[in-house]
Amino acid sequence: MFAMMEASNHAEALMSFNVYMVRHGQTYLNLYHRMQGWSDAPLTEKGLADGTHAGELLSAVPFTAAYSSDLARTQATGKLILAENGSGITATTPCQEFREQFFGYWEGYDDGLLWHQVGSPRGGNSYNELIEKYGLQETTDLVAAADQYHHAETYADIWTRIQAGIQLLRDNSQDGDNVLVVTHGTYLRHVLDHYATDLPTQPGPRNGSVTKLVIDDATVTVKYSDRLTSID
Repeated sequence: MFAMMEASNHAEALMSFNVYMVRHGQTYLNLYHRMQGWSDAPLTEKGLADGTHAGELLSAVPFTAAYSSDLARTQATGKLILAENGSGITATTPCQEFREQFFGYWEGYDDGLLWHQVGSPRGGNSYNELIEKYGLQETTDLVAAADQYHHAETYADIWTRIQAGIQLLRDNSQDGDNVLVVTHGTYLRHVLDHYATDLPTQPGPRNGSVTKLVIDDATVTVKYSDRLTSID
């Protein structure tokens, strides 16, 4: 179990709630190994199965709220998850705070070519090699710096959005709540990189996998990540 303090002026937590973060099901851009941030693609047959499987894993969790990013792939996955759940919630509330990192010029680019192009001059030929060598924060900024249009997000950009998402959850949750958030792979890597520094950020959460957070007024604790079986 991993926790990181976010504030020092809380003598004790006033509430605590559970957040089940699920990476969306596989899309065609995932299948074709293309960079997929704000660009979108439909779920594949496997992606549909990913969503249903995640729903089966979470079927006994009494969700009090359900959110997703505002991209279609997370909303589609959310509907599949909620179809297996008895909470009575049928669709996620889309929020840009849970949106994936934007890769700018590199959106839709072959991911192997990108990591070779960005990484080979720096001694890494894959995303995971770059993270191992430089860390997730610097790797994010390397990709942004290589975007000739300067549209790709920096680490500061994506982290600002994640913080806004955590605050949104705090502002709209009560003690003991169980909240579903359907989000994205790189988004989840950043969450884990910050709040669970002892957990590896590569190879990254799999499509349809569950990452559980416990959030209170002062801390975010990662209970587990990348689960495809045995959730609690």
